[in-house]
Amino acid sequence: MDRSPESATSALYRAAIGPINTSYYLPLFTRFELAERSGPSWNWAASLYTLNWMIFRRLWAAAGIYVVAMLGVLLVVFGISRLLFHGSESVELGLVVCCVLSFVVPGVFGNAIFHANSRQKMASALSATSTLMDACTRLNQQASSRQRFIWLVSANLVLAGLVPLVYGAFPVAPTTPPVGQGAKSVTVAPLQSAPVIASPSPSIATDPTPMQAPVSPIAPSQVVSAQAAVNPAITPVSKTAPPEPKSTPQHPASAPVAGRPYFINVGLFAKIGNARNAYAKLRDVGLPAFTQALKGRTRVRVGPFDTQPEADAVAEQIHALQLDAVVFQP
Repeated sequence: MDRSPESATSALYRAAIGPINTSYYLPLFTRFELAERSGPSWNWAASLYTLNWMIFRRLWAAAGIYVVAMLGVLLVVFGISRLLFHGSESVELGLVVCCVLSFVVPGVFGNAIFHANSRQKMASALSATSTLMDACTRLNQQASSRQRFIWLVSANLVLAGLVPLVYGAFPVAPTTPPVGQGAKSVTVAPLQSAPVIASPSPSIATDPTPMQAPVSPIAPSQVVSAQAAVNPAITPVSKTAPPEPKSTPQHPASAPVAGRPYFINVGLFAKIGNARNAYAKLRDVGLPAFTQALKGRTRVRVGPFDTQPEADAVAEQIHALQLDAVVFQP
């Protein structure tokens, strides 16, 4: 084949290329033939429609390698990187690199792959036939035709039409999972920063009697009555509080101050990306989440809530989001 006249080589290349884009590939392959080697060159069809282009040009080996390579890269990006780095930034960077390689590599080396495949078909046709005319006829039968191009375009249109049908057949699950029975979902206006909790000042006794024992600033019955006025769901308890054991008396200054709000501690994250993901999940379902910077770490909390049942109901919502939730009162 290499000792054939130039016109015979061009005829063989024309037959191997086929009727589509012959004017583009024939001068390029002739240049490769004169240089006795193929080199990098840009091919838009191989870059933008890589798999379709390989199937149309019958480059089966290259198509198989391309599919395996892309699946391997996606496995590394979305599987191994998540296990090793536990973050979204590395995954996003790997996805960008994967997309760039999937377009650039086929576009640069597509012509060289097609040229090498055409030379193999030409050598096989010359060895199987006795004349140049028979070899060209054999190559024309193996080359990609316009009917094959129409069939490939039709297959792509059918697949594009099936995508919305398949997507519509599987409804998307609701973002907010249902809360268990007896718990109410609470929607509070989101806070942008950590709230400032003002500690109520203890009441000062005005009784002039010097020997009178100190009393609690707010009686438990009054606290329950005030909470019942704000939230009717709270059932007031008996006005008579149970007596405290005489053996372990509690000083009024160490008792918890009534009226303090409740908060939910979601977690303390070392990586800001993980804290942002948790914060975004909470804000997407309408919970009043906020973050706090603490010695190189980021704390995510939800609140405040007036009552503990209200905080417990929101904690069940947070557990349904696959996040930790610990109710506490500072």
